[in-house]
Amino acid sequence: MAAEWLTWALLCASVWGLGTLASKPATDRYGSRLLFLGSALAEGAAFGILGLILPRDPVALDAAIIALALAAGAAGVLGYLCFYEGMRRGSVGFVGTITAAYPVVTVLLSLFVLNEELTHLQGLGIVLTILCVVLLAYEGKGAKGSSRPAIILSLLGFLAWGAWGFLAEVGITAMGEGNLFLLYAPAYLAIAALYFLVRKLPRPDPPTANRFGLGLALVSIVAGVVGAYALNIAYKTGPASLVTPVSGSYPIIATVGAVLFLRERMGIRLAAALASFGVGLFLLSGV
Repeated sequence: MAAEWLTWALLCASVWGLGTLASKPATDRYGSRLLFLGSALAEGAAFGILGLILPRDPVALDAAIIALALAAGAAGVLGYLCFYEGMRRGSVGFVGTITAAYPVVTVLLSLFVLNEELTHLQGLGIVLTILCVVLLAYEGKGAKGSSRPAIILSLLGFLAWGAWGFLAEVGITAMGEGNLFLLYAPAYLAIAALYFLVRKLPRPDPPTANRFGLGLALVSIVAGVVGAYALNIAYKTGPASLVTPVSGSYPIIATVGAVLFLRERMGIRLAAALASFGVGLFLLSGV
């Protein structure tokens, strides 16, 4: 049913948009380390549970397939690390939009590694999505909330999540969704444990560490899990060519929210980048 997939795709976009919006004040209050560890642990546990619940295909899991699944999980969780570190230094519109443009990396990897065919419209979508990233990176050089570290971290997150999308695509084909999710869990938890051993937890500043800040942190963390679950159902009940642009519109929701509630500035470049992002993602979906 069209209404079913659309409902889940819109839920994903809304939840991820709200989570992206909440992540900025949450990282300002609690730091990127706490937000990253919370997201890694929550999503790692969620993927493990989904892996146990979903049907698992009886496939021979050799070392190469297991390594691919673990690499996909590692790329996904490292994308979160770059996202939260970048959000601490940059704006919602800047960091959220660049990292969300990752499907262009996934498509390019599929094109060159798997020899998948690309339509002219998808090629135009790649150009527009890259234009979005270039516009925001150029804007970041002079923007108060988008320092050079924010640019670098956002681009690293963009690449990490793009690699995750490609590896996930290959992994699902090789072993099925249930097996892949089950192997995501140890990758997420291992990187979270290693990160904790290296950096430990920060001590929040008492004046800013209040219940409201804790609520924002929880929204940011839980949004990732809920959005991923909603997206999974949307892809199962609807065409990927339509689910992708609808669910991927969350940076627009987050940026508008940041302008309204966080008083971030909506400049001409940001508006043009968002328009380029929306159209580019729509064309990339292959409609």
